Amino acid sequence: MAKKSDLRSEILDLMLRCGTMTRPELVVATGTRAATVFEVVDSLKREGILCEPERSGKRTGRKAPALRFNPDHFWVVGIDFQVRRTIGVITDMTGEVLFSTELPALERGSLSACRNEIREILRKLRAFAGDRWKNVRGIGFADPGLVDIGGGVSIRAVNVPGWENTQTGKWLETENGVTASLWPECMVKTYMEYRVRGREISGSLFHVRMDDGIGGGFIKDGNCFIGDTNQGMEIGHIVIAPDGPLCQCGNRGCLEAIAGESGIRRKIREALNSGVDTKLNLDDFTLAHFVECSKNDKAARIIASEVSDSIGRALAVAVALLNPSVIVLSGELTGLGELLMNAVQRTLHLSCFAGAVKDLKIEFSTLSANDTARGAAILMRNKLIQ
Repeated sequence: MAKKSDLRSEILDLMLRCGTMTRPELVVATGTRAATVFEVVDSLKREGILCEPERSGKRTGRKAPALRFNPDHFWVVGIDFQVRRTIGVITDMTGEVLFSTELPALERGSLSACRNEIREILRKLRAFAGDRWKNVRGIGFADPGLVDIGGGVSIRAVNVPGWENTQTGKWLETENGVTASLWPECMVKTYMEYRVRGREISGSLFHVRMDDGIGGGFIKDGNCFIGDTNQGMEIGHIVIAPDGPLCQCGNRGCLEAIAGESGIRRKIREALNSGVDTKLNLDDFTLAHFVECSKNDKAARIIASEVSDSIGRALAVAVALLNPSVIVLSGELTGLGELLMNAVQRTLHLSCFAGAVKDLKIEFSTLSANDTARGAAILMRNKLIQ
């Protein structure tokens, strides 16, 4: 018979993965006799971790009610520190957002400026929560760059000047008096893409985010892979054109240098210098405007096609190595719609083994703007529970 401490951990892991489960479902999932499972469940209820709202007694004679996390057992803050803005949320134990706020990116020429922006987000969240801020047990942080997860260190974000080699976890803990952890932003978003699909997904999922920069993430059986030195899944820095343009990471021909914002700007500059007639310009450039122009501007559509083909080539590497069941595309470039989707599907079918793409699903993200901050909070909740 499994130790009750081990069974407790297994039950909490199942609850974290599924969100809600009934007692009979836990019995089946754990392979443990009902009486032992019920004893551990009742203990978790007494501690206030789980609740069973529809259960009024030991036997109801009806369908088994669902167990869920007790919303008010504790709260968690989640922060999504993006290149263009910062989003903060407070979630309850179930992961539901109670309060949210955001700020556009201010002048970020130094570490101090970046931290002041994060402080302001936390100040606003404290004001929203008032006396209930005492319910907050931890802070989860979605970092825009490379992260030493175990050490709580922000290693480097190439798109955020001054954000490198800093003890972000320790700083957040010192200033706020609660436990803090950080994860790469793309890993957090990948976790949320997996989570929103719930029990529908039985295999693995690869996610690529395409905005100012390009990042990726891979998750299988609820566990995100980040590599032995926390620098895996950097699909934006796969070299797809060895003689290509210089990337901010120092290499040449990275996907991000070709299909990220800097790469698109370079292509537009080349077109304008060649006298091409186009609605595109660099004075008030945004990815949203580029996407809109690609619908009826010939030059923009050609650039969009080249960008989409490049993304497809990088994803072919991911498929060959990881063989995922689902690929999720997120970010502003998903506004290219069918042009992007068709290019990715065509490239994967031409470049990968037939068995790897036969049942492969490719989907656009449906996450909301604050779901990455929410994901950081949920990952922090998971860590506190486990």
